[in-house]
Amino acid sequence: MTDTAQYADTAWNSQRYSNQKPRPEQGTLVKLLQGGDPLPWTRANETVPVSMIQEPSPAEIRQRLKENKGETHWDENQYSAGSLNKWGLIYFYLTVFGKGICTMFLPFFILMVIILPFIHEPITHLDLVDSIYIYILYVFLPSGLIWGYAEASEHGYLPMPWFMKAVKHFTFSRATGMVTRYKNNKELYSHPFPEFDCYLVSSPSHQGILSYQLHLVHRYHRYFDSIPLHGFSTNQQPDEFERIWNLIQRYMDTSQPMPDVPELEPARPRDPTTAVWDKQHNRKPDYWFSMDDDEFEEAIAQLRAEQRFMPSMGPEIDLFDRHGLHTK
Repeated sequence: MTDTAQYADTAWNSQRYSNQKPRPEQGTLVKLLQGGDPLPWTRANETVPVSMIQEPSPAEIRQRLKENKGETHWDENQYSAGSLNKWGLIYFYLTVFGKGICTMFLPFFILMVIILPFIHEPITHLDLVDSIYIYILYVFLPSGLIWGYAEASEHGYLPMPWFMKAVKHFTFSRATGMVTRYKNNKELYSHPFPEFDCYLVSSPSHQGILSYQLHLVHRYHRYFDSIPLHGFSTNQQPDEFERIWNLIQRYMDTSQPMPDVPELEPARPRDPTTAVWDKQHNRKPDYWFSMDDDEFEEAIAQLRAEQRFMPSMGPEIDLFDRHGLHTK
């Protein structure tokens, strides 16, 4: 990797790529599981899955970057997807439960303590004190400690609990062009981006409604673990899943600027191709981050309206064309 380009020789470039080996024949069962033919490879356009970028808001992203001291799961080098381990998830739900008790049940309890003597005559002062003591000791104090520690550790005032470990699922590296799958935080496989195919899989629910999943599958190996992409969006429209595939191709394509989404705005000046494009097109450096919540909602609504008349993916390219530069 050179200092001027910042991209490895293996980085994906939709205008200059090596001819890929022919796609191997798959059995009927594999085709059924993968949903038939893969989505096309394209030179991605500017469309993005709006359902993905409408949350978090720019204000929330700025706050998260501040709390994490600039660390992020998505920048000019790579996108990293992961989750908490099972103990971390249990702790997370406990903190949510504790916050609910402290912010919702505690005010209700205080109100009941005040009015109970007036609506329940037999209660004695001693019984009331005992009830308050029991609730504080066994309900509000543990809940407050769990929630308070979570808030303090999230803002960097206390260390995170030792069991709050992230489990990495997969990464997309724009800098190297590699796609890596992990299992139990250990690398399961890693291959260049153009060796993968993207499948949109549909299946009917018990009510007969189609639900969709998006999977990235390595073309030349039958790994048991694919790379799930449907977590990028909660929207179940097929064209939104196509925009997800378009966004990923755009992000990985070093011949094009990165997708113009809020989470990538801080990284745009650090990516060579994106920085040049922004300068040539006079893009406002803080286009997203300068918006308040109302302005952001208006921008999202406008983007959604504009994309109704745009194709969900760019012009198709032929990875298997022997000349390597053919587009159609």
